[in-house]
Amino acid sequence: MASIVFACVSPHPPIIVHEIGHGRERGTQKTIDALEQVAREMAEHRPDTAILFSPHGPAQLDAFAILVGPRADGSLDAWDAPQVTFAFDNDVEAASLIREEAQQAGVPLDPLERWHHRDSMGSWCDGLDWGCTVPLYHLRPGLGEAKLVPLCVSYLSPHQHFALGQAVARATERLGKRVVIIASADLSHNLNYGSAGPLFDETIQKAIAEWDVKTVLEMDAAFRQQAAEDAVLSLSFLMGTLDGLTVSPRVLSYEGPFGVGYLVAAIDIEGPAEGLEAFATAGAEANSHPLVRLAKEAVETFVRDGRIIEPTDLSEEMLEQAGAFVSIKKRGELRGCIGTLEATQANLALEVVRNAIDSATRDPRFLEVSPDELADLSYSVDVLSPAEPVSGPEELDPKRYGIIVRLGPRRGLLLPDLEGVNTVDEQISIAKSKAGIPPEESPEISRFTVRRYT
Repeated sequence: MASIVFACVSPHPPIIVHEIGHGRERGTQKTIDALEQVAREMAEHRPDTAILFSPHGPAQLDAFAILVGPRADGSLDAWDAPQVTFAFDNDVEAASLIREEAQQAGVPLDPLERWHHRDSMGSWCDGLDWGCTVPLYHLRPGLGEAKLVPLCVSYLSPHQHFALGQAVARATERLGKRVVIIASADLSHNLNYGSAGPLFDETIQKAIAEWDVKTVLEMDAAFRQQAAEDAVLSLSFLMGTLDGLTVSPRVLSYEGPFGVGYLVAAIDIEGPAEGLEAFATAGAEANSHPLVRLAKEAVETFVRDGRIIEPTDLSEEMLEQAGAFVSIKKRGELRGCIGTLEATQANLALEVVRNAIDSATRDPRFLEVSPDELADLSYSVDVLSPAEPVSGPEELDPKRYGIIVRLGPRRGLLLPDLEGVNTVDEQISIAKSKAGIPPEESPEISRFTVRRYT
């Protein structure tokens, strides 16, 4: 029985359309050549259905969108190229099965009889958005008579996008047709300002080439915002559709001639991955350190059942005694962080269990974690070395050392290698503020290192 036979990543800058670029598209010739190659390879698979995931359709805060009406059409009128039009039959059978699978998985998916979107000026338009039409301009020769199923991102987490992709994969198995997946994605829109954009694009290229699902799903939200990216959600969906399959990804081209990263990738499907557990089912921590998995289990068991787990089968490291901090993030944003400077429990496993539960339920900056948040949480564990006093700032390094500041009964701690903390002065200032120590005071300072597990 046929299912997903091929997948690709396509950028969507309107300038790569000749009728819009009027010659300027020659600056993106690598991208255009790569898309033409994808179209040729796609044609070899003789697709019956193309599932196209766009970041520029009718996005909603808390639900995805899928076209269920009979036709999928549009034009590039909003980009002064009304003569470029698109018309596809929508695969309503596939759309129906996707809705069923999404509902069973608890993934919110709103059906639309008609596609609509906001154009680049913010006005509502009827028809396929440019996240659909620009890739289709180059890829439709490879689609033949295939029907189309457009879907749209939401403001939900990458993990939820991955879960939607898994639902789509289950639906395609039931559909019994030859399906291709098109993930529409531009990379950083901030290549010319600061380092975040180039670093993001480099990270994404490597993640696709190595099919590193964890890096995509767990990417820090602040970093993504600095990079002004338009790719993580589409890639999360794509990776979900291919979860449980053996894939051979190929990055065919990358360029950023106008300050925006354009990447084209083809993903060949080799077949089912024997013995491979679904990534989201096993949890985003499936390949992470045992202490991280322990923190996750501790939080989920306590939040759902009100029970504190008792760790068993402890490794040599877990039998150590040490202070530890457990940090919890929700969709890349901090959700809780509590820890101990020194050991307070009989072993490190118990230390992590206690601090994980406290991070989820006793961090005074946040409400207690609720059961419906658990699927969106990620965890990290910092195991602290014994603190040692320093004689002055010259012995500190915010990337290598965490610090503890003390003045009488007031004490503040700051972990090392935190985003946005780049200098010793910043590190000391933040730690003093956390301790309630006035800026003009000179507290005692100690430093420590951590073993950080994610």
